[in-house]
Amino acid sequence: MSELDRLEAAAAECREMIREAHAATKDLRAAVREAKRELQDLARDEVAAQIQREVSRQLEELGERTTEAVTAATQKVIAEFDRFGESLLGKEIYWQTASGRRAVTPPDTDVVTLDAQPSDENPEQ
Repeated sequence: MSELDRLEAAAAECREMIREAHAATKDLRAAVREAKRELQDLARDEVAAQIQREVSRQLEELGERTTEAVTAATQKVIAEFDRFGESLLGKEIYWQTASGRRAVTPPDTDVVTLDAQPSDENPEQ
């Protein structure tokens, strides 16, 4: 085998190795793209899971606060109706205490008597 034949064989072998290297590079690039895609999918799933946990936690906290606020508002309304009912029964003078001032003491009796005024007995006079 001559020197020229040996060099041509070496060049052919080099070209074959270059083709194999290009094919391997192409396969590696495809593997990198696939790995990036999988990583993005995993990251998206993890972010979605974290967001879901945080939203659930905040909704639970909001639910607790809302329940507390509704309970407090309900108790306030019930207390106001109780006070109004007491004023209707004569146990409290509602219109003087509604603004928070307790200027008038409630009567000692459960029943309030209405004293007739002289001008009320005979309206024609």
